[in-house]
Amino acid sequence: VYWVGGEPLMYEQHWKYMTRIIELGDGNRVYARYNTNLSRIDYRGINLFRDILGHVRDWQICASLDGTEAIGEYIRTGLDYSQWCRNFAEGVAAASHRRQMRIDFTLTLPGMFEVGRVGELAKQFDVDILAKVVFAFTPDIILSPLALPRKILERKIEEIIPNTKGAVRDILNQLGTRPVFAEQWNNGGAAAAALAKGKQRVLQLEQIRGDTYTLADILKQDPEIDEWYQNIA
Repeated sequence: VYWVGGEPLMYEQHWKYMTRIIELGDGNRVYARYNTNLSRIDYRGINLFRDILGHVRDWQICASLDGTEAIGEYIRTGLDYSQWCRNFAEGVAAASHRRQMRIDFTLTLPGMFEVGRVGELAKQFDVDILAKVVFAFTPDIILSPLALPRKILERKIEEIIPNTKGAVRDILNQLGTRPVFAEQWNNGGAAAAALAKGKQRVLQLEQIRGDTYTLADILKQDPEIDEWYQNIA
């Protein structure tokens, strides 16, 4: 039996159904796999690791994280990074083998500044990283690394990649072979117009969320990327 969910820990049904499986004595027949923000591991006196996963045959948690501290909280609305670390640490303590707790890292444009920190976090917890790049089906997704001009993207990858390994190194290598937006949608300035639209959407969302720490603040860490972003109309 498999339990797979986008954010199952937020739903009352998850706690109800999984508790019932344990009560019926069927836990030894269950393999539970979660894709989760890991924002909640306790619900009405039920602890995920102690009361549920401690009674199933095996389990795996892929805990989503796109960056650490302020950058991570900017990318993923609602993330409390300190709480995430406490919840993850509890899972690591409950794990009986390495595959049970893993960091699920999605690489974004602001996340390019977080690759090293996420790697250090995985090293601290002694866990592996699952890695992928944020989807970019249209050229207005300005939070994609592929929004960058080719020259800047290649330079940034060269700076980051020496200190990476495993899945993160693989996606950086793959990223360097993919066409950037300006190459893929180079049709009468379509990519440039789309980036302007994407930037406007980001600015609107930052205003709605009341962000005091913005994408512009993150990108200022790299003068060349900062200049590119500021020059988007």
